[in-house]
Amino acid sequence: MKEKDLRIDELRIVRMIAETASGSKAAQLLDMPQSNVSRALNALERRLGLEIFIRHPRALILSEFGEQFLRRADILLDKHNDLLDMSGTWKRSLNGMVTLGAPIGIQAFLARYLLPPVLRSAPELTVNILTRNPDEREQKHGTLFDSDCDLLISFFQPQDESLIARPLTRFRMGLFACADYIVQSPLHDVDELAQHRCITLRTLGGIRNSWHCYNAAGESIQVEVNGSSVCDNILPAIELAKQGLGIVYAPFYSVAAELEAGTLQPCLPRERGVNMQAWLIYRQRGVLPHRVQVIMDSIMESAKLHAHRLV
Repeated sequence: MKEKDLRIDELRIVRMIAETASGSKAAQLLDMPQSNVSRALNALERRLGLEIFIRHPRALILSEFGEQFLRRADILLDKHNDLLDMSGTWKRSLNGMVTLGAPIGIQAFLARYLLPPVLRSAPELTVNILTRNPDEREQKHGTLFDSDCDLLISFFQPQDESLIARPLTRFRMGLFACADYIVQSPLHDVDELAQHRCITLRTLGGIRNSWHCYNAAGESIQVEVNGSSVCDNILPAIELAKQGLGIVYAPFYSVAAELEAGTLQPCLPRERGVNMQAWLIYRQRGVLPHRVQVIMDSIMESAKLHAHRLV
């Protein structure tokens, strides 16, 4: 090995520091002592004779050279991962972990209907379910794909056009409240929402949301509502609605248990809800790891079998 040859571990460290802007956070995510991370970065910069990061009191920021270096390092790391994945695929091994990112509201549906078939048929597979709730920016500009995900379920297509986004399933949205709220403040049509307490989501705009429904005439309309409460994911929003504190706009699959238990009820008939699209997103690679391909194909097939539960 030549003196200035680059090591894959060094490139991983540079990429993780760039993503976190912190040596300590990078060390935690890489499961390494922080001293080793700092030592590796300093040694690499000395060998190159150039600064990759500018040290600020609270953050490590890429230098101009560092930005160019990282761009090329990303290509090398992806090629390296392709080589490793090709080797694993060659052996057709299912051993290993697949990290699946998904919004918290769909995880119970995943665990109940979509994942059991593949986990029963391939017990050597390990699935790591990662909570990945999109934010308001992703609604406007497209979803972000975390570097630690193999697959990502999202309601928005990706910003990065090099990623693959397969239509996973369509799902129906609805308006829900507890029985006492509906008795005291019935909702007859969507244009009355301005008179109601609404529980809004940060994903959909924060305190002011745009809710999409069909009115009594069967016309698809968007209604602007102001939140009496604002939540950054669907679970606390559902709980507030169960406590009689307003109406929540949510997928039917997210409130399936509450509807069955009677703790929530639809404010309007099911057919008044609109259907939305969920996407299964993954990296475009020459060779997709066999274990990822198996999980992806099984989820797609199970989603078709249980589509009636979603719409």
